Amino acid sequence: MNTDAECLNAMARECVAMLPATMSHEPSKARSPRTEAEYQRMAHVLLQRAQTLPGGLVAAVQDTGSARTFYKRMSALKFHCRLLVTQHLEGLSAAQNLDWERLEEVLSRLHELLCALITLKQQGMTQPSRKRRSKRQALRGLPSTWREELCERGAHGKYSDALLISALTGARPSEVVTGINTRLQYDESLGMETVCVYVTGSKVTAHQGQPHRFVAYAVDDTHPLVAVLVKRLRAATNTELQIQIGKAVNFTAELKRLGHCLWPEHAHAITATCFRHQWSADVKATGDVDAASRGLGHRSAKTRRYYGIAHQARDGHALRPVRIEADLPVKVLRTSAQPAMPTPRAQLE
Repeated sequence: MNTDAECLNAMARECVAMLPATMSHEPSKARSPRTEAEYQRMAHVLLQRAQTLPGGLVAAVQDTGSARTFYKRMSALKFHCRLLVTQHLEGLSAAQNLDWERLEEVLSRLHELLCALITLKQQGMTQPSRKRRSKRQALRGLPSTWREELCERGAHGKYSDALLISALTGARPSEVVTGINTRLQYDESLGMETVCVYVTGSKVTAHQGQPHRFVAYAVDDTHPLVAVLVKRLRAATNTELQIQIGKAVNFTAELKRLGHCLWPEHAHAITATCFRHQWSADVKATGDVDAASRGLGHRSAKTRRYYGIAHQARDGHALRPVRIEADLPVKVLRTSAQPAMPTPRAQLE
């Protein structure tokens, strides 16, 4: 074995020895392709930033006051390590005609990542942790008619339908990219004509998210947003619309622009998350909190706690869906431990 091969062998053994100290022994959770792509993008950004910082990769990861961001960066680096191993190192043998230069590059990068992860695990966050500001606060100070005003302001733009459907369902921009179907439909169980909105969920894995959900409003609902959608559907072919946008980031930029034009002094940017918070607040105000979970596309009742609260519902301007359904039941939220069973008297005596 030549000297180069011996050096690579030694580096590979060192990497293998470091793996237990950096990787969890628990089986990794299923990740969506979107999450994996985000982890890869974040890892590349960190590696580029590390080249310009005195502390290298460790400093790049620690350069945040958000615990959530810090641990997300850690997860991104771990994912990148696993990807390097699976794409370049698994299944290698000495008998193969190897690209030694490429192998040296991959092993050097893996070694750098593992060293950084060990240091980060030992040191943790070094920046003072800043309190996370709830996005629900973005609703504070907005007029009770803010959704109607925003949709009216964008009524003649390319995102007019997307604005309307986001306000009526709290759908994520990524879900509008996939496409949202809405149509007029008679509901036998309710005995009324309804306008139904069908959403294909994003952020769906084996353990979280609702694959599909739908929200229905009465056709004679007097809320201005419902009335506008009903009018659009009556004018459409077969009283049905498929609402879709090209890029979520462009839609978000337009929302922010419209919000700034309407309320330039407002402290928070207006995004689709504001629609989600307001929609959640409206539904929670009806008393059916599980309906809020179903409508937001959540499978766990715990998640709804982070979205709009009942007192944020706008009197006279709150949305009132007549039906909210989802593919899967909402997991029960356990607020406290179950009380211990009393000991039988016979055992006490």
